[in-house]
Amino acid sequence: MNEQAEKALKEMLDISTDVHRAILFSPSEVLASNFPESLNAGMIAKAGEMAALGATRAADMGSSPLTQLVVESGTGSVFLVREAREDGLAVLATGKKDSRIGLVFYDMKTCIRDAQEEVEPEVEVAPTPGAPADVTATEEGEVG
Repeated sequence: MNEQAEKALKEMLDISTDVHRAILFSPSEVLASNFPESLNAGMIAKAGEMAALGATRAADMGSSPLTQLVVESGTGSVFLVREAREDGLAVLATGKKDSRIGLVFYDMKTCIRDAQEEVEPEVEVAPTPGAPADVTATEEGEVG
């Protein structure tokens, strides 16, 4: 799994107290999940079914492409957030009853954004001209 995606998912789960389990995935792979590994493929398949049903309904209504969906039951909720593009990332999550839907969607969108951010490379700062350089001398008098 992807280290950056795992970090993004962990942060989402730490922040979003309404979310129990979640899976972050692309069309081709699971990037991070706290579901049992044996359930990952089934969860992605269910997310695809939910997205297809939602997309059909959105098209029937003439609305924008589906990017978020919630299904509420008497015992909890299932949330799906995905990017509008076909090759985009998605998060499927389960939550407790009476979850704060807007907050959960916000946290899931943040998770996707954080999973996509590239780790910034460390940049070496060149010494300022005229500034003394760090110089060390060995016992033999060599400068290093």
